[in-house]
Amino acid sequence: MRKIIIIAFMFFSICQRLDARQMRIISIAPATTEIACALGLEDDLVAVSTYCDYPPEVKNKEKAGSFSEPNIEKILVLKPDIILATGLEQAQAVGKLKALGLRVMVSDPKNFPELYDSILAIGKACGKDNEAASLINKMKKTIAAVSAKVALIAPDKRPKVYFEIWHDPIMTAGKGSFIDEMITIAGGVNITSDAPRPFSQFSPELIVKRDPDVIILGYMVKGEGAAESLSKRFGWDKIRAIKQNRVYDDIETDMLFRPGPRLADAVVHLNERFYK
Repeated sequence: MRKIIIIAFMFFSICQRLDARQMRIISIAPATTEIACALGLEDDLVAVSTYCDYPPEVKNKEKAGSFSEPNIEKILVLKPDIILATGLEQAQAVGKLKALGLRVMVSDPKNFPELYDSILAIGKACGKDNEAASLINKMKKTIAAVSAKVALIAPDKRPKVYFEIWHDPIMTAGKGSFIDEMITIAGGVNITSDAPRPFSQFSPELIVKRDPDVIILGYMVKGEGAAESLSKRFGWDKIRAIKQNRVYDDIETDMLFRPGPRLADAVVHLNERFYK
């Protein structure tokens, strides 16, 4: 009987060690890398893309190519259990990886509910169900706190906001983008919500006409103040946000654009600037 117990214990111990084996994860998108690390999977990441830089520790990870050109040969050599990727630019590479029999999970959310679904899916695939639920709960609490403050402000008292993604040509965010959703949650009114696409060019004359109260830049202005720089554009010196020096380029760009856990923090930063 004692011998049977010992054998059973040894078998149980072996199973435990197998279950505890670290997964071999490769993330080829900065956003999925951030999600993985937020779920406590940093040690399981055997490689990331050259664009993955947050949290800072991932900069020291093995590189599996760039965001737009993942190194498929390198990925095969590293023998991952799962590859985390995104859509659009990576679609072709994802197709090749799947054709080689590799397990690929694509995270390409367009809004917060889809982001929560992506986090849950990654958590489930990587054995971090509880951590995923906890992370989502934390994000929702952060956003709910902002929403509670915004609810006290009458819609007609909320600032008109212009978000500039890039300046040459002028690119902004419309409906269907995370930017538009975050502006609304943070208590602003996106003056370019009627843009033809989620990210598109927009008329500079129309921006002047709509006269935003706040301008958020998705890039940093070099060499001079953000308001001063924009005031040099034809007619833009008449815009209220520029006259009142309410042009902000100090929110970390990656926080605004990467569909990962830090988007909840981006909502907080936007709200703080809308109501300074």
